[in-house]
Amino acid sequence: MSSSEQSDTPASIDRDIKVMSPPQGAAGAQPVPESFYKLTSAEIKQLYQSQVGKRQALENAPLKTKQMRNAEEKERMKKYPKTTIRVRFADGLILQISFQSSEKVSTLYDVIRSTLKIQEREFLLVLPPRTQLLVMNQTLFKAGLAPASNVTFVGAKTGGDKEKHELSDEYLSKVQQMPRPTDHTDSAPVSSGSNQASQSQNASGSIKENVSKTVPKWLQKGLFKK
Repeated sequence: MSSSEQSDTPASIDRDIKVMSPPQGAAGAQPVPESFYKLTSAEIKQLYQSQVGKRQALENAPLKTKQMRNAEEKERMKKYPKTTIRVRFADGLILQISFQSSEKVSTLYDVIRSTLKIQEREFLLVLPPRTQLLVMNQTLFKAGLAPASNVTFVGAKTGGDKEKHELSDEYLSKVQQMPRPTDHTDSAPVSSGSNQASQSQNASGSIKENVSKTVPKWLQKGLFKK
């Protein structure tokens, strides 16, 4: 294997994995009715017209070979060589991971799976509002995830679901509390040792205080049907 190929292997990539929780005392996400996720007739018409426009643009575009398309994609990828993915779990925790934009969607699944308490767990990753990431051999760039994206972790419903957290204890111990965006309190400087201990205590407390959020029914129904 050449040195250039070795440099592209996942083992040589710094994932810079972070686990974050919302600030303590922050207002939780307000539940929304199921009707929120239903498209109106105007929205459906807009989506249809958008798809028709894209198809017409493709039909009118000059014919290109696969080699030409790949070359163009590589040129565009040079602008966003790295991709940051934030994965939101039902318990409110957020897993942040760094990737090369040229890596596959399958690698995204593999890295997330390695952080789970139950690594055999079946799950899907969903882009808002409801786009499932299913094309495993597609690059993160081609999947529209570069340079940064938020995805939702949707675990398969099983009769024995009793775990409050999806992440393993190793990653739960690394939880960092996200700072308040508008917090400008003038507090006295704290030594790094006591500050680190305080952050660890706050992070531990925030995990216990997080309230499990219900996954919308449209995500639960039919996602895992073969």
